[in-house]
Order: sequence, then structure tokens, then C-alpha cells
Amino acid sequence: MSTLVEPLRMVLLADSSEWAELLGQLLNTIDNPSPLITAPNWEAASSLFDSPDNGLLLATPDRLPSLDQCPLPVVLLLEQEPDQPPAGVSDWLVRSSLNADVLRRCLRYLHEQNRFRYSLQRLAEQDPLTRIANRQGFQALLNARLSECREGGLVLGHLDLDNFRHVNDALGYQSGDRLILQVVTRLSALLQPGDQMARLGSDEFALLLDVGRDPQRAGHLAERITEALAEPYWIDGESLLLGCSLGLAHAHPGETADPLLWHAHIAMQQAKSQQGCAFHFYDERLNRGARSRADLEGELRRALRRDELELQYQPRLCLKSGRIVGLEALVRWQHPQRGLLAPGEFVPLAEESGLIVPLGYWVIARALRDMQWLLGRGLPPLHMAINLSFRQFQDSQLLTTLSRLIEERGVDAQWLEFELTETAVMRRSEQVQQTMQALAQLGVRFSLDDFGTGFSSFVHLNNLPIALLKIDKGFVGGMSDRAENRQLVRAMINLAHNLNLEAVAEGVESVEQLDMLRQFGCDQVQGYLISKAVPLAELARFLVFGMHQPLLSSH
Repeated sequence: MSTLVEPLRMVLLADSSEWAELLGQLLNTIDNPSPLITAPNWEAASSLFDSPDNGLLLATPDRLPSLDQCPLPVVLLLEQEPDQPPAGVSDWLVRSSLNADVLRRCLRYLHEQNRFRYSLQRLAEQDPLTRIANRQGFQALLNARLSECREGGLVLGHLDLDNFRHVNDALGYQSGDRLILQVVTRLSALLQPGDQMARLGSDEFALLLDVGRDPQRAGHLAERITEALAEPYWIDGESLLLGCSLGLAHAHPGETADPLLWHAHIAMQQAKSQQGCAFHFYDERLNRGARSRADLEGELRRALRRDELELQYQPRLCLKSGRIVGLEALVRWQHPQRGLLAPGEFVPLAEESGLIVPLGYWVIARALRDMQWLLGRGLPPLHMAINLSFRQFQDSQLLTTLSRLIEERGVDAQWLEFELTETAVMRRSEQVQQTMQALAQLGVRFSLDDFGTGFSSFVHLNNLPIALLKIDKGFVGGMSDRAENRQLVRAMINLAHNLNLEAVAEGVESVEQLDMLRQFGCDQVQGYLISKAVPLAELARFLVFGMHQPLLSSH
């Protein structure tokens, strides 16, 4: 008999000793190396686990703790088959039909589920191109390091590459990727044990520097970094020069991640005012005139009043028909001084300040107006996907306002689609479910965005009115060179279909990725291979072309 590679630590909460005897006998039969621990109650059982990563709780119904309080996968022990699957548990066992094969299959299923979740978590915290931490992974890492920080021990650097977008536009995104890898190689060569690096965005990096033994090291290293990045890069025989801006901020005991990140960002903006490769240290006395959160918040409020925002639309392609079936609305800010800003540069600020609610209503109203405009030009109706934040879900006027906007524009609500993140649907799940059900009554449908980057209960997802799962571009982008990514994407597509949902792959940039997704049975795709996000007029021309012939062959 084969055993599990990583045995689950099992704790039993049962109302009689018969379950312990039966399970103990069967576990011996299947050569399970992990002992079965019997606990009197959940409080005692929970103290046995430092981490829930490899634990399992087996419980009879009368001993079952609140599933909101239990981070472990739960197997329910029953005396007879239930009329319907028990909500919230991973699996169940019935005494009369329990034997060694049934128990072995149950444990193997839970083991594979744990391994799948671990892989998702690890990939969700790693940048697929560079294999270093991404923004989400770095946030957790930074919080952990700050909790142990002593005065003068850590310096955070925020590095931004100047004019990186022009490289993508001139040479293509694959050349841009090779350039990023060269940057990471140069940075890695300068860092020491105790330093850490992360990729925060397409051309932004975080550097966490350990300067406890040498407080002057940060300045010396900043000079070496800017000198190293000022050297020419060679891409496909072309010599390229890039500027870079490095902002640095000293961490103080008791400081949290957000203020430190903001200080490093302000310092980076100060460095940008200099030409070439430059660095700047944050100093409260010298940076009183720097842009603050309040300044940016005021600018964003004015942007909403002055109509400085605009929507661009990225088409979504049906792989079966080869035709466009949906659009994703993406907001941009045409800043008077800084030019066109992507959502990542101002939406987090809107979330923190509460401006995400009026911003969200502006996006919905503008998207409905543009839907009406497209229909008026004889184009077929398309699903319009709009990102909806958790804060907007909490707004008591959401249903009323949305009903009014839909009625004013005369658009059929069935073509409106709200994209929610896994994090949003798992917070205050009852409230989210009630709001989603109410909106679904209007005809609106929902998609789960960035699937695989959060932690959602499959049982919970099955109870929500979700029509599509959108697979995060981080997994799609790594399919070409990582077998693990291919397996995960295939598993996510199968999961979507098992839940009677459509699977949409984001960030598709190559024919190779498209062919793999078609082979895996993916329903829809979006990404630069189909089209980047474009303004409304350009979108209309694109759609008119697509009306006359499929954009991509379905064979």
C-alpha cells in the first residue's frame, strides 16, 4: 500500500470512543504514518497546530466547531448518508460504508487539495517572470521584518525604471521582459544575505536592505545601484540606456509597512526630478513640501469633478466562435502634470480614502453610456465587465443607484457584469451574498477576478451567483516555461467547468498560450494578443472589423 508523501496531522473530535477505535484500525490497515490524536474539544485541538497547512479535523456533528473559527479542512463523521452535501466541510465519512479504501481516498483527496492550495499561495506571492516576490508577497515579508526591526537596522528602497514603457512600445513585450531580467541580475549581484528584493509592478522594485551592522551601507549601495543600472543594456543586438529613480527610507521601531512604503515612494518621486539615474533619502524635514496622501486625495477629488478620468476597454474573445463577446472597462486618469495614469497608480489611494465609491459610480455610469453609444452604431450587445470593490459593496445606495443608472441608459442589465476578487467575496460572506443576490435579481451577472491569487472556499463559491472564473495573468504568463503553471491553469479550468462556470484566461500574449488554453478547454481569453485596452472610438473600429470575420480561427 502506498502512503501519502506528507502525512496529515489528524485530530478527532467525536461523541463516542467507537469512532476512535474504527479510524485507528483503518489507519493501521493503510499504513498511515501520522497518529490520530483525540481531543476533548476544539479549544484543545486548536492548540496542537502552529500552522493549519498540514492539519485535518475529523468531527462528529455535535462536536463540530464553527467553521469560521476553524482554519483546518474538516471531515464530518456521520452515522448515515446525508440528504445533501454538508455545507462548508471538505468531505464526509459514513460509518456503515467506511472501509480502508474509502478512508485512503479521502485522505489522498485532502492531501492533494492541501498541495494545490499551497502551490496557489506560493505562486500568488511570486512574480512569474523574475521568480522574486511580487507586491503581495513583499507586503507580508515587510510586515514580518518590521516586527523585528531595531532602530537603524532596515532601509526600504523604492526603485522605478524611467521610460520603460517606451522599450515595450519600440521593441515589444518580450524584449521588455528580457530587460527586466537583466535589471534583476544586476541588482542581485549587489545585494547581500539579509537583503531582499521584490517586483512591485512592471517596472518598479522594492529593496529591503539590512544595514544593522553598517548604517552607512545604504548610501554606498544606492550609489552602486544607480551606477550599475546606468550601464547600457543589450537586447537583440540593440544597445539601450535607461534612467532609474531610487527612493530610500529608514525604518523605525514600531513602524508599519504602509507609512514606510509611502516614504520610500515620496523619496523616489524626489529622485525623479533629477536626470539620469539618481537616488534620494526620505527626510521629514526636507520633504514637508512633497506630495502627501492628502494632496493626492485632493487631486483625485478634483479629477472626478473636472472629468479628467476616462475609460478604456479590453475585448474578451470566445475561443469557440473566434468572436468578441465581452469587454472589460478599465479606468485611466489623465493627470494634468503626470500624464495618463494606470489604475494601479491611483485606485489603491481611492480604496484607502473612500473615494472608490464615487469613482466606482462614475465608472458604472460612463460604461453604461458607452454601451448605449455602441448599440446606437449597430454593434451587437456585449457583456460589459466592471471591477467592483468591496467598499462599494458596503454602500447602502448601491442597489438603488445601479437601478437608476440602468433605467436612465435603457441598457439591458443582463449585459452588465461585475468583477469581484476572491478577497472581496470571502469578507463578510453573508453580506456579500445578500448583495450579490439582490443585484442578480436585476439581471446583472458576476465574475470572479484574479482567481488563484486568494483563498476561497469552493463550497462558498458554489453558493454565489457567479458566472465566470477569470484566471490571473500571472499563471497564464508562466505556462510556456513552467509545467506547474500549465497544470494549475488546466485544474482551474476544470474546476470552473465542474462548478458550471465559464473560464476566462487573462494576460494572453502569445499564440502558444492561446493554443494551450484552447487545448485545456478554456472558454474565453483576453490579453495583448487579442487587443490591449483601447479608447472607445478605437474599440468601435476594432469591433466593426470583428463583425465581418472571426478574429482568431477556432481550429
